[in-house]
Amino acid sequence: MRIEKTIAIGASLLGIFAFTSAAMVGGGGGGDDDVPGFGEPGGPSRELTPDELAQWIRGRKVFDHDFHRSEGLGAPGINGDSCRACHQDPVLGGSGGLELNVTRMGNDNGGAGPFTNVAGGQGLSKFYPPYIAGREESPNDADVFEQRQTPTLLGAGLLDSILESDILAHEDPTDADGDGIYGYARMVDVGGGVIEVGRFGWKAQAPRVFDFIRDAMGGECGITTPDDGRGFALVSDGDSVPDPELSQEDFDDIQFFLELLGPPIRGGNENNPNVALGEQIFQTVGCAKCHIPVMQGATEPVPVYSNLLLHNVMGPNYRGMAEPGAPAGFFKTAPLWGVKDTAPYMHDGRAQNLDGAIRAHRGEALEVRMAFESLPILQQRALVLFLEDL
Repeated sequence: MRIEKTIAIGASLLGIFAFTSAAMVGGGGGGDDDVPGFGEPGGPSRELTPDELAQWIRGRKVFDHDFHRSEGLGAPGINGDSCRACHQDPVLGGSGGLELNVTRMGNDNGGAGPFTNVAGGQGLSKFYPPYIAGREESPNDADVFEQRQTPTLLGAGLLDSILESDILAHEDPTDADGDGIYGYARMVDVGGGVIEVGRFGWKAQAPRVFDFIRDAMGGECGITTPDDGRGFALVSDGDSVPDPELSQEDFDDIQFFLELLGPPIRGGNENNPNVALGEQIFQTVGCAKCHIPVMQGATEPVPVYSNLLLHNVMGPNYRGMAEPGAPAGFFKTAPLWGVKDTAPYMHDGRAQNLDGAIRAHRGEALEVRMAFESLPILQQRALVLFLEDL
């Protein structure tokens, strides 16, 4: 059943809980007059034809839609009743605050290793619908937990377009240049022995926008989606709603929306002398070794300020989630475009501001962090001022 054809069927499930949909940007769906245009925050990445705009708006409505139990919400736990529930700051499709963090869990034998998943996997749902009985909030054998901060989806299509060859060209897995930084691409098996470079998620676990959508629909909302054989879809969940719970048409529309969702818009202070100084310092202290200002997209340069590679930024003694090809403490270089609007920072939201985010870097980034900390205070402020303009 297509979302645009469903009728109102009651209040959002999350209205039962402490944080409600009413407090979220989008409010469960606004009129077409509320849709931002090209060049506006949250608008499309280019001018759209009338037919394209109609599909983009349909996809935006799916993203903004509050799912209900009758539509398959929950499997059995959920983190939100909509995509917008987490991706709302500063506009629909953006990031989320600390209160929207989700939790992952596993067992690393008290830090001695090896890391193993617990029964049911790493995901720990925030909410359980009241009609689900007999559930456990966490398996008894979990001994390590890790928070995950909501990433922005603004510019997702441009990030998707970055050439695999450009990502791989920046790898240095053996630290051949001796700078202490040895990033590498996350290589993901998408079925049939086909290996692709990961781009999305804190551990670069999803190569493409449509992989991310399938993974998030299942993992965050418990909504089953059409299976494309790549291994990211929740295909069935055992409830009474026929699968897939999201139609192919609605899936195509939300994919179109995200692929053409515009990137974050800079603050417009590039000509401010202090911002220009901060950009220069960003280069000289070494931030740009990982946060590469521009990557090459399929048709245009992408000012993402990331190399999309995995790095150990938490140091050797960090306890956290491990995945095949992405050990504990290894995370994708966070894109810095739009960073001014995505506080708090780091994978778990441990830094409330950008100065704190720089000082939270460890591992491969330790020397760069120390170079920042050795700067005169006015130069430190200039670097932060530059970041606040991205």
